[in-house]
Amino acid sequence: MTVFPAIEPKPARTMKILPATALSLTLATLCPAGDAAATGDVQKVVVSAKPGGMMKYEQAEVTIKAGTPVELTFSNPDVLQHNLLILKPGTKDKVGALADAMISDPEGMKKGYVPASPDVLHATKLIPMGGSETLKFTIDTPGEYPILCTFPGHWRLMNAVLKVEK
Repeated sequence: MTVFPAIEPKPARTMKILPATALSLTLATLCPAGDAAATGDVQKVVVSAKPGGMMKYEQAEVTIKAGTPVELTFSNPDVLQHNLLILKPGTKDKVGALADAMISDPEGMKKGYVPASPDVLHATKLIPMGGSETLKFTIDTPGEYPILCTFPGHWRLMNAVLKVEK
């Protein structure tokens, strides 16, 4: 006769529910990439490339709160390499033109196709398929900050807006 030891039940897990004021959705759906949730003192945001070689971000717009630290994770499920740059407001075309010029730079790939410009506030390296990188920053001034992929030929299609609100 086999005797099995008694199995003690595990205590039930509880889920911490954040107050409504601590949760800021950037899209009209629940829990997709692109949501910004304030947890503690840090807003966590995920931005993803669209798969299928479409040269687009999944999110056209991401909203954060001015003066609050942000952890923005860029995720790339696409077959193409992409990066993510956050620019000063009103500089999308200027930085895009600098990115286009990098195609003839023999060091362009080594530089991750990130133009040397004071208009580039934050940038990831080139992220291959399945990769990701997290940027940590704080933006104090409200405004609309362009987000671009500056891999040659991508920025005209692969762009979004980071809205910084009071």
